[in-house]
Order: sequence, then structure tokens, then C-alpha cells
Amino acid sequence: MSSNEKNNDHLLQAPRGTRDFVGDTYDRKADFYRQAEAIARGYGFTGIETPVFEHTEIFTKGVGEGTDIVDKEMYNFTTAGGDRLTLRPEGTAAVMRAYIEHGMGSMPQPLYLYYTGPFFRHEKPQKGRYRQLYQFGLEVMGGKNPMYDILTIKTGYNILKTSGREISVQVNTLGSVSERQNYLEILKKFYQEHQSQLAESDQYRIETNPLRILDSKEPSTKTINEKAPLLQDQLGEASKAYFDAVTKGLEDLGIPYEVVPSLVRGLDYYEHTVFEYVTKDEQGANSLALGGGGRYDGLAEMIGHKESVPAVGLGLGVDRILEVAHDDAYLDTSRKKVSIIAIGDKVIGEAIKIAGIVAGSGCEVLMQATD
Repeated sequence: MSSNEKNNDHLLQAPRGTRDFVGDTYDRKADFYRQAEAIARGYGFTGIETPVFEHTEIFTKGVGEGTDIVDKEMYNFTTAGGDRLTLRPEGTAAVMRAYIEHGMGSMPQPLYLYYTGPFFRHEKPQKGRYRQLYQFGLEVMGGKNPMYDILTIKTGYNILKTSGREISVQVNTLGSVSERQNYLEILKKFYQEHQSQLAESDQYRIETNPLRILDSKEPSTKTINEKAPLLQDQLGEASKAYFDAVTKGLEDLGIPYEVVPSLVRGLDYYEHTVFEYVTKDEQGANSLALGGGGRYDGLAEMIGHKESVPAVGLGLGVDRILEVAHDDAYLDTSRKKVSIIAIGDKVIGEAIKIAGIVAGSGCEVLMQATD
């Protein structure tokens, strides 16, 4: 083999952090989407599709500078015409942009929207995590009532139950924007006083995004976090009542949940309710996150709209779901398979006609011809 051939070996492999879906892997992903869409439509959601790239500021203003997504993980590029664009790292900001652009606020509210597709984050590839990742998202836009938070969580929960795994919900409240801002100042002061005891990778977040330090996985930071002030102590009665209504709704529906005060999510637009869906790993020891979301009433204004749009939504990680799902969870066996073999050139036309009749009856047809 020549040196040129060796140097070109990488061209015959998918780029790092991506993968091909072939055979059963393609069918399982397609069947997950089929089941998820059926459940979402059952709760009144309709589909929406946005471009795979948006103006970069949609994400820097919406997701937030100082977040890992914006600072480290976005695929940015500039067109020949000078437009600064980004391959979408998440779906909510783009759906909100579409909601505003198309005047969807003038339609009967709220709007129930779902979307599917690839998203892009330049992060370290690992099991269940890719640079081209797939999500199933739900957004309820134009409604501010705990019912919409509960309904969104319930719909996502029902979708995840199709995996065959035990699912539970971790939930928290970030309070209102003003309550969260007051808490950030208190938290920043606390971390400044303990900066030398924080993991080095967390110290820079004190000024940029102190809230993210709360869910750090670094042992030294976790020790400090045990002493950190609680956001719940800064909440007013209205925020407490809102969150109580959400948790009561989960109880009424029999959805297993746990209030996790350190749960903040990695996106700046969240306020009030935030949540994650988790399941146990194969050893039953560690929790694996399968998706999450929250309320984001201020996102519309963050990306330049003149008024707020109350909204709540979620994103489910399809790659991780397919990885942990039971083997038979997403293989559609409802359609019968039929093989038709054309023996000799003279019967090819007739064989294809028969295949059309069989396929029209709802069966899957595999055509073969003798050489």
C-alpha cells in the first residue's frame, strides 16, 4: 500500500464524533421517531422544521455566552457574503425564532410543536454522545400555567417509557429572572470566597456562569457545593406556589420524581421549572440523563423580540435513548415481510406487478432475481 493510500484511509471513515445509521440501527431510529411522533400528536403537538443553521447570535444571545455550548462546542462559519452562521447546537432558540418570524403569536395560543433532526456540538465523543447528535423536541409556546409544564414533562415521560427502561424525573425551580439574578450575586460572592478550593476547571465560571458550578462533577467542587447557598431560599411566594403546582401535578399523574436543588441545566434562557429524565446504568448505580428541558419565558426578548413569549419545552437525546433501550423496543415487527423471486428475465415484469400488489396490502417486499 502506498503512502498516499495510507494517508487517505481516514477519508473512508465517518468524521470523528459522527456515525452512519445502517440496517437495524437506521430502522430503530426511524421507529423511535414514529412512536415519539404518535405520542406527541396524541397530546396535540404538530410538527415544525427549521434550518440546520441559524444566525450565530440566535445562540449567543439565547443559549448564553459563558455556557459550554457557546464557548466551546458550536460549529461557526462565515459565508462569502459575510453572514455569521452556526450549525444548530439545540432546537429551542431556532423554534422561537420561527415562532416570531411567522407571526405565530397571532394564532390561537398556546401552540404545541414538535421537531426532530440532527444537531451539532463539538464536544469530546464518548459512549452515547456524538458531535452530530439527534434529538426529539417538544415546545409549548404562548402559555404560562403550571399545566403546560406538567403536560410537557408527561409527554416526554410517555415517549421515554417506550424504551422499556424505568424512567424518573429530576426537577428543580430557578425562580423568576430577578430572583435568579439576586441568587447569582450571592452565589458569585460565595465562590469568590472559596475560589482556591474549587477545581481549576470551575474557577473561571465564577465570573462567567457561576450557576453551572453547582452541577460540577469535580470532587473538590462538589465538596464546596455542599455548603453553597440554596436558590430556594431566595424564592418569593409566587415562584414557590408555581413550583408546588408542578410537583403536585407530577404526583397526581404518578410520575416518579425527585427535587434536585443543584439541577440548573446548561442554557441561560431557563427560568422557573427545569427538569431532566434519568434512568439507571446497567449496574444500577449511576443515573444516565436521557433528556430534559424547562420554562423559558424570556427567550423571545433575549433574541431580539419586543415582548416576552411564555413557553416551556424539552429535548430528548435520541442517541442515548437508542443505546439504553431494550433490544426489542424500536424494531417494528407489525409489517409482514414477503420475498418474491423472479426466475428468468421473462417474468421480471410480472414479478414487479405482484410486488406492487403485495406492497399495497401493507407488507414489506424483498425482490430478488436469478443471475
